[in-house]
Amino acid sequence: MKNNQALLLLLSLTALGCSDYDLKKLKDNLSGLPDVADTSIPDVVDLPDTSPPEETAEPIPDPTVPIAVCSVTPNPVSPPFESVTWVGSDSYDPGGGTIVDYTWTLASFPIGSTASMPSGAANRYPFTPVLAGTYVGQLVVTNDSGLSSIPCEAILEAVPAESLWVEMFWEKPQDDMDLHLLTDPGILETRDDCYYSNCTPSAQIFFPMDWGVSGYVGDNPTLDLDDIPGTGPENINIDNPQPGAVYTVVVHDYTGSTSDVYEDNQVTINVYLDGSLAWTDTRAISGDGSYTYYASIDWTASSITSL
Repeated sequence: MKNNQALLLLLSLTALGCSDYDLKKLKDNLSGLPDVADTSIPDVVDLPDTSPPEETAEPIPDPTVPIAVCSVTPNPVSPPFESVTWVGSDSYDPGGGTIVDYTWTLASFPIGSTASMPSGAANRYPFTPVLAGTYVGQLVVTNDSGLSSIPCEAILEAVPAESLWVEMFWEKPQDDMDLHLLTDPGILETRDDCYYSNCTPSAQIFFPMDWGVSGYVGDNPTLDLDDIPGTGPENINIDNPQPGAVYTVVVHDYTGSTSDVYEDNQVTINVYLDGSLAWTDTRAISGDGSYTYYASIDWTASSITSL
């Protein structure tokens, strides 16, 4: 910057007629001057935008449409005897109208379930899930202007309370299938075999099963449900299986339940360990009197082997 200023001054003086000596002397004097700071304006730098973002307004519900509010209680429950209520009485109309209709439907349920939504109005009771799994109830409400809400869904979980839970259902009715659970090395239709003849709660009033530790009821099996004309379900459970126990799941196509008008009947077994589905299998069974071995359950190893 200093040299540029000196050069300009020299040129100016030259134009005015200064001698070479005068110019040299002036140049030497200027060489000792300090640099003048660069006062040029730097390029403009774009700074980041620090202004707060614009808020997006929440959508405002249409005040003329009712709002369905739904739930289910208690939740979860243990099949097959605990019941729940589907609750829709908290629904409302923000426009001040009156809700005149509550339409409940069972939107989803476990495969094999024959459950249906109870009749009623805002609240529906009793609903008793007999199969383990997830049930979804759906509610739509309508006001006195004929306007309906968007659907509301409530989710119910039916979770076995027993440590070992074996359930069975089948496809075609009037073909009685019987669930058996044997303790190793059990023999069919003896006290080592839990089935309809000896293992229901009523059958055990006078002749209780006594598996595992003698006198301890926690490791004994119970057949909760026995279905003859329908498609099930049937289930056998044990609260606290004995360590080291091995169980075998067998299905009996009961002799004489019906003439064999069906070639095959699809029979499904689900096994739950500590409330979680651990194994499932569906097989075609035909022929009265047949016994089909489905699985071996090693309780200590928490393993299930198909047979």
